[in-house]
Amino acid sequence: MRKASIELVAPAKVVTLIAGEFGYGKFLYTVDLSAASEDLPTPSQWLDALEECKRKARELRYDVSRVKGLNLTLGKN
Repeated sequence: MRKASIELVAPAKVVTLIAGEFGYGKFLYTVDLSAASEDLPTPSQWLDALEECKRKARELRYDVSRVKGLNLTLGKN
């Protein structure tokens, strides 16, 4: 199975699915959390976006090997 990584980017308020084990490939999918509110997303919003990217990875037949910024889902911004 092909490898991909997911990155949670706090300043941009996005979660991206990126091809390649280290995230150096093309962008495959993005969840934009900035449209929901001007405030910082909550840990549960980050987690929902992360799960959505994981579902999309499975749909595209990618195996997620890394998740960068996972601490945002734990409330430790």
